[in-house]
Amino acid sequence: MLSSLKYFFKRFWVVILIALIINVPLIVMGTTRTNSYLTLKGDTMKFNSVLDIETDYKEEGSFSTIYVISFNHSTILQNILVENDLTIAKGELSTSTTTGSNHITDKESYDAGKIQYYSSINESIVMAYNKAISTGNNVSIDYYFDGYYVTWYNQTSLFRVGDHIVKVYPHIYNGEEISYTDEERFRNALNSRYVNDRYVVERNGVEYEFVLTADNNFYGYSKYEINMDTISPKVKFKDNAIGGPSGGLLQALSIYNRITEADLTHGLKISGTGTISYNGKVGAIGGIAQKVPTAVDDNIDIFFCPKDNYEEAKKVYDSINHKNMKLVMVETFEDAVDYLEAL
Repeated sequence: MLSSLKYFFKRFWVVILIALIINVPLIVMGTTRTNSYLTLKGDTMKFNSVLDIETDYKEEGSFSTIYVISFNHSTILQNILVENDLTIAKGELSTSTTTGSNHITDKESYDAGKIQYYSSINESIVMAYNKAISTGNNVSIDYYFDGYYVTWYNQTSLFRVGDHIVKVYPHIYNGEEISYTDEERFRNALNSRYVNDRYVVERNGVEYEFVLTADNNFYGYSKYEINMDTISPKVKFKDNAIGGPSGGLLQALSIYNRITEADLTHGLKISGTGTISYNGKVGAIGGIAQKVPTAVDDNIDIFFCPKDNYEEAKKVYDSINHKNMKLVMVETFEDAVDYLEAL
């Protein structure tokens, strides 16, 4: 056996050397991580594929959410391969990105994603049903504001992912106790937080009180609780339900269209991006430079874009063959509905 190996290497040493010269650097570059990130084009997904609504109204066109693909700590080889691809965003990870989330476990990341999803989808349902009710449609919804849920915290923070914030003693209200049952003031307090504000959170059935400091901070998402037994028309999540805050606007449009008689799609493929807030405002998102060409690749007819992202989106839109896709800037849910109704 040993003699056979010696014979093999002696006869093919040149080929082996060339293979090593070529492959070793590729292996090294393909496995060595950098402090860079890459954001690539993703795909669109029809929203009616993740949510069933019990109506008989026909939808000739479609509403689609859109997503991109992101890589943190890309390899040297990946960076080289995409160097000249203008549809891929490249950059350096900040210190806060590379070190500020290392304490978040995989389970916490998963839990945070679920909180974000259900926050987004429930706010979209509430927005769509309330809009339908205001325009005289025979729909009904029973819901209440359920406070905030933590999705990220400082490495030295006492907060944890999943903490349910139920009370706050905010600086802006002179330390007065504000419960989540007082939605407007509660939202205002969390959006205008100050150091030394006190928060009461529920965690595993136990209440804790924390004081906000620079080292004891958090991010979170608000959530509505909806009575799915009394809502009409009925709503049912499918097993493949995926999504996130950036799909809020399109989620709300799709739901609204399916609980009202008029078909706002007019047989068109409609997509776009933007968060949706409880008051109907459309918020900025990331990855707009990749979402626009993704929509073009999928033959989308109308692309709704948040006002804060429009300038960047327009540059990309003008630089590519956008076929017949219309890029439409919106600031609110009403803007998008009005545009489609005007068609």
